[in-house]
Amino acid sequence: MVEEHSRPAFHGHHDRTSLLAMARAVIIALLFALTVLVVTNAQRRRFNFKFQPPAPRHRFNVEASGGGRNHRNFNVGGSVHGEYDLYRSRGGSRVVASGGVAHGATRIDGKTYKGRPQGSVGIGVEIPIGKGR
Repeated sequence: MVEEHSRPAFHGHHDRTSLLAMARAVIIALLFALTVLVVTNAQRRRFNFKFQPPAPRHRFNVEASGGGRNHRNFNVGGSVHGEYDLYRSRGGSRVVASGGVAHGATRIDGKTYKGRPQGSVGIGVEIPIGKGR
């Protein structure tokens, strides 16, 4: 009867160290080849440095004003307005939904006059005319 003995893959400490060194060398060579490939590929194309983000679809405007002579005679007011683009075309025209609210107060000789806040809501179409957009 003949017995077959299997041989271990590693023959001591030196074989394992040389195998790890060879694996490390292969990984470094692959990383170097990949780096060379990426650099040469990047040099073929022109860089695109147009980093302008698209215009936001919403716009807000907040205004406040006031004036007067003293604490008995003055005028104050404020408004908030907002817009949102519902649709944009490539030519620059757009459909816009908007809304706003305004309020003011006046004081004359110690008597204060305040109206009700005024609001507005609407939908509009903006069409650019001419070449300068």
